[in-house]
Amino acid sequence: MPTCKTDLEVRLFQALKRITKYTPPDNLRRHAEDAYGLEADEAIEMAYENVLSEAKSAVKGVRARSALSPAGEKP
Repeated sequence: MPTCKTDLEVRLFQALKRITKYTPPDNLRRHAEDAYGLEADEAIEMAYENVLSEAKSAVKGVRARSALSPAGEKP
């Protein structure tokens, strides 16, 4: 497994690990009512919102370098 080198890589890796542990949609459809007291659609919508929240917090403060060349210099 590759080693995370920067704080950003660690943050992104940790977010992805958390997201992979979310309950799959098929499982939510079957068990949402008993496990969470929610209708399946509502549970799936909430899980989706949680995934978005995880992703947003993982990239918070990160700026794209699309205007820069790979060496970090302006073209």
